[in-house]
Amino acid sequence: MKKIAAAIALGSAVSALFGDEAVSNAFRVYVTVASPVASASASAPESDRSASLKVKRDQARQLRRVVENELKERFGNRTAWPADRSAELYGLEQAEALADADYEYRKADPRAAFEAAMDIADSFQDKEAAGRPARVTLVSSAGGADLVVAVAASRTGKTFPTQRGPDRCYILFTVGAGGMMDGKQFASVPADYRISKFGTRAWRVAGPLPDRPSFYFEAYNGGGNEFGCRSAAANAASAAVDKFIEDNARVLSR
Repeated sequence: MKKIAAAIALGSAVSALFGDEAVSNAFRVYVTVASPVASASASAPESDRSASLKVKRDQARQLRRVVENELKERFGNRTAWPADRSAELYGLEQAEALADADYEYRKADPRAAFEAAMDIADSFQDKEAAGRPARVTLVSSAGGADLVVAVAASRTGKTFPTQRGPDRCYILFTVGAGGMMDGKQFASVPADYRISKFGTRAWRVAGPLPDRPSFYFEAYNGGGNEFGCRSAAANAASAAVDKFIEDNARVLSR
């Protein structure tokens, strides 16, 4: 993902705008911008970088297909696969999903990631101000949080090229354990967890891996027009975090 140091530095201030006052039975959440991932192609011309990310995506997809077809031929139904081979394919599936996301967000504006994080934090605050049951209270550091929501990238699109402005807004973000939650406890959330609530405009992109113990989700505004596109996507992201907490509160609260 394209990111700049300034955006990351600004991201550390997102949740600092709000106090650490706890809400009864609510999870402490820190909203920030994801740390940049070093990439050999980051400084390459856009056309070269786009081509490189496309090749990476296609290679990940092909490797996953080869291994998946091999396992199906050797063992049949997935429930009969050896645990280590099933885990191998799971890792390849996650790598493919993230390579696809890298390609889709190849033109994302780093500043937009920071603004999306601000919008998500505002969305949580707005829900609390409206008197809705609070599942989240924002805190000012990852160390003081149960969960960390980190925006990796934000992008926009148009339904029709002739439109004046974008009417589709997307946010790619992660949900992981904060300093107040045991990593093993967070790992109790099923790796294949998916948001199932009807009408929630967000979905899981990739599940956690041992070296990357966070869930990746993508949210979007759900259509409509260009006005309010960005805030609607942020509302969908905050709703997804609410749903994640609701669905997994039992294991996360142990």
